[in-house]
Amino acid sequence: MAIPALLTAFASLTLAFPVDGRAEGNASVTAAEVVEARVVAENLEVFDQPKDAGYVVAGLKRGDRVRIRWKEPAPAGWLAIEPPPTVVCWIEEAAVERPEDAGPADHVGVSTRTRVRTAHAVVRSGNPEARLPGPPCQTLERGEPVLLVDRPALTFGGGRGRRWLAIAPSSNQSFFAAADGIGWDRPTSPAAPPPVDAVRAGYQPAADSESAVDPELRRIDGMLQAIVTGQPVENWKLADVRAEYQTLLKSRPALEESLRSRLAQVTRYEQAAKSAQRIIAIVSKSRRRDEEVAKVERKMVTSAQESRRLFDAVGFVQPSSRMVNGHKVYALIGREGTAVAYLDIPPGLDPEPLLAHRVGVRGHSRFNGELGTRVIAVSDLENLEPKR
Repeated sequence: MAIPALLTAFASLTLAFPVDGRAEGNASVTAAEVVEARVVAENLEVFDQPKDAGYVVAGLKRGDRVRIRWKEPAPAGWLAIEPPPTVVCWIEEAAVERPEDAGPADHVGVSTRTRVRTAHAVVRSGNPEARLPGPPCQTLERGEPVLLVDRPALTFGGGRGRRWLAIAPSSNQSFFAAADGIGWDRPTSPAAPPPVDAVRAGYQPAADSESAVDPELRRIDGMLQAIVTGQPVENWKLADVRAEYQTLLKSRPALEESLRSRLAQVTRYEQAAKSAQRIIAIVSKSRRRDEEVAKVERKMVTSAQESRRLFDAVGFVQPSSRMVNGHKVYALIGREGTAVAYLDIPPGLDPEPLLAHRVGVRGHSRFNGELGTRVIAVSDLENLEPKR
């Protein structure tokens, strides 16, 4: 039943109307800190840090679902998201206890749980298509739980190499994606009900003669009427009224039938009060969720407006044999291994220290028909690889 219909039902509630006090669904859902969203870009890269120089841990396609952690702060143009299902991290084998059910020495069974055995364990980012672990992304302390996943171990670092095991990201670990590549459909809902400050109900006096002639019974009935007509349903506290009826029942056996009927009515009122409390809690949480969605929408609009391309192109600088206007240009190699642009680097800007490095390029772009791609008259080159 829709919430407005429930409110209408409570507005006409009387003593003769029984209310089932059982919970309808889960009314204890807390305010959402995670918002469902979808990828609107054709391809969206997920990074371990909110910057272009971060390590790519996964690639998403248009229509893929993501869960935004909207309360987690992120720089303009970025949103924190929960780990996509394909993301893995890596931890050194010597840093964790090896379970007895871990499987063969070179392969770990599915969803094997273990713990960190060293004082500190470095966790490295991972990419499903990479052959080596990525940069450090987290440090775990001794005793912290680790979930190993079903991937072959890697050998990396040290003399003969250390073995690294694939693990699932920790539950509190966030990853990051560009805000302009994410959007969502705001849930549609019927027109909002009027403000629910209180749920009121009507009162129907008992239809017997005892209350007219017995002053004590009439007094207790008056207490009940004052509570029911003077307070919102969710605020009804009827324990004292119930106790008064039960005391009178012990001293007035002749009124047993009338008092039993009134006690049953008190029970229905108590059930009604509990149901009203649940309804108001649901409405309040629904409103808070709408407010939270609106906040995220505003944040995304602001991020999209504030975000600007920091670079005209990003890639790896390599020498080339191509010439433009009689002088040599450098190739900028993209993620697919092909030239995404050629760099026309002016005198005074030395590219040699940046060869084979991932760089961000700023400058004026123009399309060159002979080369079949852009030529960028470079004004600045910035090394995007972390300093060692």
